[in-house]
Amino acid sequence: MWVQLTGASYVKAVINTTGASGRFSAEVNGVETSSFYVGLEPATTEYMLAGRLAGNSVIRLINVLEPAFTGANTDVTFTFVGWKTDGTVSATPKPIRTRRIELVGDSISAGYGSRGNAKLHAQNVCPVSDATSGNKYTYNWQIAEHFNADIVPIAWSGKGMYQNCCDMGETMPAYYKQTLAGQAYINDWDFTRYVPDMLIINLGTNDFGHDSGPTWEAGFSKTYTEFVLNATQLHYKDPKMPVFVAQGPMNNSPQLWAALNVTIAAINAAGGNAVYLDLKGPPNDGCGGHPGVLGHSAMSAMAIPQIAAKMGWDAHSMH
Repeated sequence: MWVQLTGASYVKAVINTTGASGRFSAEVNGVETSSFYVGLEPATTEYMLAGRLAGNSVIRLINVLEPAFTGANTDVTFTFVGWKTDGTVSATPKPIRTRRIELVGDSISAGYGSRGNAKLHAQNVCPVSDATSGNKYTYNWQIAEHFNADIVPIAWSGKGMYQNCCDMGETMPAYYKQTLAGQAYINDWDFTRYVPDMLIINLGTNDFGHDSGPTWEAGFSKTYTEFVLNATQLHYKDPKMPVFVAQGPMNNSPQLWAALNVTIAAINAAGGNAVYLDLKGPPNDGCGGHPGVLGHSAMSAMAIPQIAAKMGWDAHSMH
């Protein structure tokens, strides 16, 4: 959520919670001013985001945690009620971001352990927690900020395209169709509400923990191909929507590389527009063996020129 204010000395966010704990980040003019928790007790609460403001201020409020930390079902929600301030909403707000990215991923993209770094490791204090995780600190958030794009990250730790890491439940193609994930096969999302310019998919790391050979790998590629064609042709009615099929940095194996290339060839043979996005090599310096501050920065540095070349996007400019 964002708002541009004039003449404000403070701004608060009003948020209703129905029994989930979560964490939000607040930014003023692009600088994080607070990172705060919303409580387990169901309530509508005011949260101070910033005081001592002056002049024009652009305020952003970002929900940074994935369902793995907050719980997920129809009874566990955060509702943004509104802003509370002594200022006025600017009559000439900054332009809405016109570029749109949609990302489908797992723990890497959700930001599991993403705030980890060498200093925390050296002190032996790098547990994966809601304090050391968050999507705002990931490569995909950095990509969106670089291109001045909106991003919708649909990412959940442990989930796969074909087979989840550690449970036999729904996989990402099922969650993708749900407004609130965890609704047990309800397909209720209206895909006209957000139509992206491109998709980034970074899945396969969890799946390939179960790789049992060519037959399994063919099933993975078939499911991946069907997911992409459903998204571009059926949901978004844009068969030529660019799709970035990412690999890395937690599984750099030739088996996953080969399966992804089979997938890309099948998508393009069916009239699609898929391209490999190489994210292999950055360090998994975060908590829980995941990319951290260095890893995500390296991933975004690798991805940005590949995306710019395909999309024809310059940094920080609009359509």
